[in-house]
Amino acid sequence: MKEHVIGIDLGGTKVEACLMDGSRTLLERRRVFSEPGKGIDAVIDTIVGLVQTVAGGTPVGAVGMGTPGTFDAEKNILFGSPHTPVYETPGFIARTGERLGVPVVVENDANCLALAEFYETCAGTFRYVMAVILGTGMGCGLMLDNRLYRGPRGGAGEIGHTSIDINGRLCTCGRRGCAEAYLSGPCISSRYREMTGLDLAAADIGKRYDAGDAAAAALLDESCRMLGEVLANAVNMLDLEAVILGGGVSNLPVWYEKTPAYMRKSFFGPPRNEVPILKAQLGDSAGVFGAAYLALRELGVMDF
Repeated sequence: MKEHVIGIDLGGTKVEACLMDGSRTLLERRRVFSEPGKGIDAVIDTIVGLVQTVAGGTPVGAVGMGTPGTFDAEKNILFGSPHTPVYETPGFIARTGERLGVPVVVENDANCLALAEFYETCAGTFRYVMAVILGTGMGCGLMLDNRLYRGPRGGAGEIGHTSIDINGRLCTCGRRGCAEAYLSGPCISSRYREMTGLDLAAADIGKRYDAGDAAAAALLDESCRMLGEVLANAVNMLDLEAVILGGGVSNLPVWYEKTPAYMRKSFFGPPRNEVPILKAQLGDSAGVFGAAYLALRELGVMDF
């Protein structure tokens, strides 16, 4: 009998779960609102109920969960989830595991995206890849030499909180000049509102850019230059072969049209072939797929 696992993608507004077998075939997938404002007990109830619904009575061997922030297993607490601080409640993950009755493996949601998109788009072609989420925040996952790199405490890859201007914009993390403070969806909207007085989502600003809006053009050109510097820094440091962009804000075509040229100007070291910026292929499925892969690794089915 094939092993079955559950993948969970826990976000600020929704929680999604999927049932997957040992051949990485998706069998069931559903999402509901996570409603963190109701408190951690309600979130746990939601997760457990969703897992039971998706499993539909099928025995599962493990659960993988992608979360905002980084899980410290020793302290049993999530760190670095400024948009959903209730998830940082001590014991949240352990209590969830006790309710589910199977091993629960936790990774940052950007690591889950990196896993899923690596196997979808890069495996066999590139071995050193960084996946960046541009959405409500700015996250990053690293696949180095075909392995998920998380660092000794699971905190590797926080590229959204590397500063591009130490005296710059205030970030939700409390520091100034973080890349996220310029390139996340809410921050792109804030910058455009400061320029024009209009309150628009990043996707609508992208439409204005396509229509020739001068403010949108200035904003997004500056944003591409910033992103190019951030990505080039990562390439120079890690000798990356490719970058994947995911998350809702990654759908703006301008990133792929303009950012590569800015990256090339900032490469350092040995001559490099083109370092492609690849668009994530799995859409909002990536996180839940990657989480399921964590569970498959827990059962010895995958190795990364």
